[in-house]
Amino acid sequence: MLEAALSVVARRGLSAITVNDIADEAGCSYGLIAFHFKTKERLIFAVLDLLASNYEKIWLGAAASASASPAEKLRHLVEADFDARVAKTKHLAVWMAFWEEAPHVPAYKKRCSELKHRSLDRMMTLVSELAAERKVAVDAKAIARGLYAINEGCWVFSHVTGENSPEMPKRSRQLCLTYLAAFFPSDFGETHKAVPDLARRAGA
Repeated sequence: MLEAALSVVARRGLSAITVNDIADEAGCSYGLIAFHFKTKERLIFAVLDLLASNYEKIWLGAAASASASPAEKLRHLVEADFDARVAKTKHLAVWMAFWEEAPHVPAYKKRCSELKHRSLDRMMTLVSELAAERKVAVDAKAIARGLYAINEGCWVFSHVTGENSPEMPKRSRQLCLTYLAAFFPSDFGETHKAVPDLARRAGA
């Protein structure tokens, strides 16, 4: 049911959908959805929670699988943001739908904000650790915010333009690494160096 709801949101956004739309997509009755979720609002929030939880699992797994080096962890986090399981067209459409409604729906705003702040804080921690390791004075918060903005900018560009060819994630990762190379050239200067595909390593 959640996958069916996700597909409907991806096609139609949040404002115009009904429980019947989702039931038709799932091939089940209205009553079955009502039994499990009680209200449309609970079902829709469950879609957001599923998307956010899956993203965070991939993102945290990427950092955990890397070496002890802050630079390698940053590389893996960049890879995770454009992983095939994360940056797929359908999921981007759903993220955009929730971000559009978040200012008006407290539950969406809270869930999205928590996820964004945790991601940003993790980036800032790694940038601070790398700066300390390299003994360079930088504004870790500003660098982390810049990297986060580039990541999301690439997502938005792909969604709005429909440019979602297999080359798009590669170009987006390259852009992020080029940005990091401006501050840490010895770690990110060779931006052609890529980490292994996360989906392949996870057996997806």
